[in-house]
Amino acid sequence: MEPWQRLLLLLLSPLLWLPSSSSAFCTLDEEGDNCFCNFSAPEPKWNDIAMCISAVEVEILGGSHNLETFLQKDFAVSSKAVDFLKALRLKRLKLKEALIPAPLLYQFLRALTYTRMKELALEDLVISHPPLQPRSPIDNDLPLTALNLNRVSLAGESNLLAAIGPWLKPGLKALRLTGLGLGNVPCPDLGTFKELNFLDLSDNPEIGESGLTRALCLKELQELQDLVLRNTSLQSLGKVCLGLEATGTNVQRLDISYNELKDMPTTQCTWPPTLISLNLSHAQLKCVPKPLPTNLRQLDLSYNLLRKKPIFNELPQETEVILEGNPFANSSVSAKLQGKQKPLDCDVSSRGSKSGGTPLALQVSGTAALALLRGVRGFS
Repeated sequence: MEPWQRLLLLLLSPLLWLPSSSSAFCTLDEEGDNCFCNFSAPEPKWNDIAMCISAVEVEILGGSHNLETFLQKDFAVSSKAVDFLKALRLKRLKLKEALIPAPLLYQFLRALTYTRMKELALEDLVISHPPLQPRSPIDNDLPLTALNLNRVSLAGESNLLAAIGPWLKPGLKALRLTGLGLGNVPCPDLGTFKELNFLDLSDNPEIGESGLTRALCLKELQELQDLVLRNTSLQSLGKVCLGLEATGTNVQRLDISYNELKDMPTTQCTWPPTLISLNLSHAQLKCVPKPLPTNLRQLDLSYNLLRKKPIFNELPQETEVILEGNPFANSSVSAKLQGKQKPLDCDVSSRGSKSGGTPLALQVSGTAALALLRGVRGFS
């Protein structure tokens, strides 16, 4: 088997139809559409990826192995290889837990441009031998609609999206940049994707409220509907409101769960009128903060520290409030608002509160993550 064929079989394999079966490392479902490979063994048999032939969705667990064996010094996509790539049924690929040289990543991205791939997820990867070679003018675009970069480390690159973004078409719809050590919203690179409707920047605790306030590019993303900012060191609901007001975004769903929100005085600001869903779960709230968006259809306050069931009068009666996991709730609570009683507000001094804030999720560097991954043997 030629080296380029082994690489494609590892990362792109589906081409022909095989009956449902399994090997020591790979399993194909009965329909031949979904394939999962676990190469965590000390000496994996990479050729077993052939079991994934015909799959539309492939998930590969690299077991923290170095994929340098697949690197070709003289990489060229021949007409035969192009025909092979165009025939693939593969549309969704997830590659996890591996050490991949930057030159191999370049070859991989270039090969993908000839496929019908729509969704790509790279998770828990360490990219060695940087820098990542830039896309050349003769290279095709990568026609993805969704890209997920989660805990990917590329030495010498402070912004991974800046390295991979030029491969992507402007029509990208969903983008996850989680656990990358971002210190702000990467506006210079996001501005390309005018059709983006889902953006997840979770597990980047250096962003904070100041990073959100400076993200003026969000106003340019007119199609953006979902903004996820879990574990980004946000401390005040009011300051988040001011941040969104400053950026001019018109998101519909905002997730700021897993931030340690402090009880601070009510802030005068205007929420986006389009905001209909707000997730404040797992935020260590002892009371309901203000101001709340007035057009909400769903408010998630689950798994906080509320000792009394709050009642709201500023929200529509049809708003769904999720309160499960709070001290006062003995069971799951998802109730329609009723009545016009006074809500339970946060009682704080006029000085507010200060906090250095420790992120609720531990972040680790790419190198440390690779070492830890040797003990991980399952997919989330």
